[in-house]
Amino acid sequence: MKILLVDDHALFRDGLKLILTQIGNEVEISECGSCEEAYRIIKESEGFNLILLDVDLPVISGMEGLQEFRRLDPSAPIVFLSGSDDHKLIKRALEMGVMGYIPKTLGSEIIIQALQLILKGGRYVPDNILQGTDKPVHPDITLTARQQEILNLISQGKANKEIASILGIADNTVRVHISAIFQTLKVNNRTEAAFAAQQEGLV
Repeated sequence: MKILLVDDHALFRDGLKLILTQIGNEVEISECGSCEEAYRIIKESEGFNLILLDVDLPVISGMEGLQEFRRLDPSAPIVFLSGSDDHKLIKRALEMGVMGYIPKTLGSEIIIQALQLILKGGRYVPDNILQGTDKPVHPDITLTARQQEILNLISQGKANKEIASILGIADNTVRVHISAIFQTLKVNNRTEAAFAAQQEGLV
């Protein structure tokens, strides 16, 4: 997995690199401190699986450079990093195709979960910021009414037997629906499903 990290603070980059190594196996991280350097790196590479871009870069900001990043590597999901929670900027970034907005104050565990969600095709914006923006809904996520009911109960921490009892259906039926939900959300377990559902505005 190839990740490009663009941030002008070397200490922050060093800390984030330690977190990024936990995302998956064989993580290869390229880093730089400006959009100009990032453009050169992209041109000399074969593309990236993820681009992490600081909003507040000198000379060319992350927002100003966004279109060029998309032109140079159109398949790579771009995630903004910022110490700000400017709701207007976040909304504009999401409208322009940014797949996530990660405050620099987030804990390492949340950052890992957020980036794993984004790598599976989802979007991530923290809940406190979502209150000031429209929740991003992924267009490929379609659940049946029953699957939505079960997803709501999963997000409440209900076990399969509890879900079956509440909905008046068999345990096996619950398992079948949960398997379909995991496939639709591109997740592997209940925790990831609840997290993805929250971020996609499904619960």
